Amino acid sequence: MKRYIQKTVLAVVLCGVVGFGVGTAIPLSTTLITQIKFSDNKNEVSSTNDLDNLDAISVTMDEASKNTVEIIKKVKPSIACITSITEGVDFFNQAYQSEGAGSGIVFYKDSQNAYIVTNYHVVSGASNVTISLNECDLVKAKLVGKDQNSDLAVISVSLSDLSKAGVKNVQVAEFGDSESVAVGETVIAIGNALGEGNTATKGILSSQAKDVTIDGSKLTVLQTDAAINPGNSGGALVNSKGQVIGINTAKISMTTVEGIGYSISSNVAKPIIEELMNSTNTPTLGVYITSISEDVAKQNNLPQAGVLIQEIIPGGSASYSELKAGDLITSFNNTPIFSTEQLVSAVKETKVGQTVKMTVVRNGQTKTITIKMMESKSSTF
Repeated sequence: MKRYIQKTVLAVVLCGVVGFGVGTAIPLSTTLITQIKFSDNKNEVSSTNDLDNLDAISVTMDEASKNTVEIIKKVKPSIACITSITEGVDFFNQAYQSEGAGSGIVFYKDSQNAYIVTNYHVVSGASNVTISLNECDLVKAKLVGKDQNSDLAVISVSLSDLSKAGVKNVQVAEFGDSESVAVGETVIAIGNALGEGNTATKGILSSQAKDVTIDGSKLTVLQTDAAINPGNSGGALVNSKGQVIGINTAKISMTTVEGIGYSISSNVAKPIIEELMNSTNTPTLGVYITSISEDVAKQNNLPQAGVLIQEIIPGGSASYSELKAGDLITSFNNTPIFSTEQLVSAVKETKVGQTVKMTVVRNGQTKTITIKMMESKSSTF
């Protein structure tokens, strides 16, 4: 199965952002939180949606339908609709802005702020990010922490700003145990599909604890056939108790494939979220990569297997080094590299500010390149 995923990785699409652009990094200050409790918050949030008043639904529903409605009613107030603005320069050197859409989950609040987890790719490159809860007015968000390797980011919004926008009582989502769910269990995906506001889709858990590589990052995910569409990234995959068991991140988009969506499992996400709340010092290499097997290397007259750099990401560590698109990475910090998984693991072992040596093959020649590991500078809001 792993081999199948590697062959179809180019057809795996991240479902977070509609629109593209590159921003310029600025320093960010964060509030340090030492411990986050992923617990149930039973505060009620007012909403005009009919789902918030079951008595308003005149049709007779079976018990399964009623349970689905209750789950959506419970979780929906905790799901944020995210709008991102990215800036860039086109082929004619003209500045432009583009707008993207994604989702997020309110997982914690203190006396001043509400904290929202989303996908890294939802806010990557953004110069401005705003969120909306319960279809209220947009509120400006601040970046707390991000990790490209895990495709997770944490943003915050002021409770006073939310109150001015009409959200008087912020509801925190309840996170569940993703290891306790079973294949075949009913799950519901809730998020800002196509940037048109929160919607829900229903399906089953298709596979548990699957490792996939998406855009060079190895993620431990749950697989579901619940529809996950552009704008759903960062939204919630919930179980029959209304607990978040996954953070929706991608789907396979091919004419021969239907109903394969991926969510980062909650048990994997929770410790990373806590780290992001405490520190933004996560090093990233800043490249789009793909594994080159021995067979592929022979077919393309490459000297050996390794990891091919497809693109250098502006603002990442690689953009300040001699690395180039087309380089074949064969070792990183004295560790032989034969797959994207190995490279991602090696990068995670480094620290921001650390200098490492990489061996690459370029135009048939082996080169040693020194690179300083940096925190990614692809988000500026």
